[in-house]
Amino acid sequence: TTFKAYPTYDLACPIVDSLESVTHALRTTEYNDRDEQYQWIQNALGLRKVRIHAFSRVNFVYTVLSKRKLAWFVDQGLVEGWGDARFPTVRGVVRRGVNVTALKQFIYSQGASRRVVNMEWNKFWSENKKEIDKTAQRFMAIDQDSNVPLVITNVDGNNSQYLTTSVHPKDPSLGNRAIRIGSKVLLETGADTDGMTVGEEIVLLRWGVVKLTKVQEDGGKVISLEGEYIPDGDFKAAKRKLSWLVDAPESNTPVVLTEFDYLVTKEKLEEDDKFEDHVNPTTMASTQVWGDAGLKTLKANDILQLERRGYYRVDRPYINASKPLVLYMIPDGKSKAMSGQAGKLAHH
Repeated sequence: TTFKAYPTYDLACPIVDSLESVTHALRTTEYNDRDEQYQWIQNALGLRKVRIHAFSRVNFVYTVLSKRKLAWFVDQGLVEGWGDARFPTVRGVVRRGVNVTALKQFIYSQGASRRVVNMEWNKFWSENKKEIDKTAQRFMAIDQDSNVPLVITNVDGNNSQYLTTSVHPKDPSLGNRAIRIGSKVLLETGADTDGMTVGEEIVLLRWGVVKLTKVQEDGGKVISLEGEYIPDGDFKAAKRKLSWLVDAPESNTPVVLTEFDYLVTKEKLEEDDKFEDHVNPTTMASTQVWGDAGLKTLKANDILQLERRGYYRVDRPYINASKPLVLYMIPDGKSKAMSGQAGKLAHH
């Protein structure tokens, strides 16, 4: 031919759709201005007509969905790649801990509305929580740098005893696991121990009630505790129900908890905004904790709950002391953490 012409998207779509027997072309509302052109080309060429059905794209606050903008984050080395847990890609949200069934249900629930909205992530994560909670195994963990010892004076001091508890309190069919107990356990400092007093009864989750007999403080902060195990203690009467671990470094699991924040700091980016000016400088933080010995048995992509801390996905299983278990925090749709054991970043 005299002229070399490459078929643009606008030219190719109405032709290809018609020739390939497409009955309904599902297009986002950003193409509304081109619908008349789409239909004109089919009329001009005498092609079978295709019905256009428009729907709005799903937008989220504090989120960029443009492939060009996301590619910029990759090129700048601000993320690991297209499967980074901070990315709003399918690979990204699955790595963050999204259940595929929950993802499908969320998409189905949106329908094909033409109304453009900026959705909160909370609804998305709340739906996800309903699914992952059904099978998430329960474990406990204590911050490696912020903990105090509690010596239980009437318990055997060799730290070699075990008790059996359910993996999931709501579903016994998921089985049981063993928890090591002993005379010296670790509690996390902060909200868990602030204001403790002699005579107060506390609950050690999955074990029982302990009555405090000694509280040692330094500068208003608790630095050590002593207490007595009360076999027939009243769980309901105790105000504090705490996570704990026996002080046994040889069996406890070293864990890195990783949490994430939004990539941009502005809730809604406008057309004339330069998104590079709103890049969040801190989008990832980690915390070193000691976890139950049973965490060493988990495999990649397993979902669990660290009681009173949150839900997590296994990004890297435990290998050895120098290659600890790496867990990615999964948002639960709430604006606040489960307890005083909050993370380092905003709770999303």
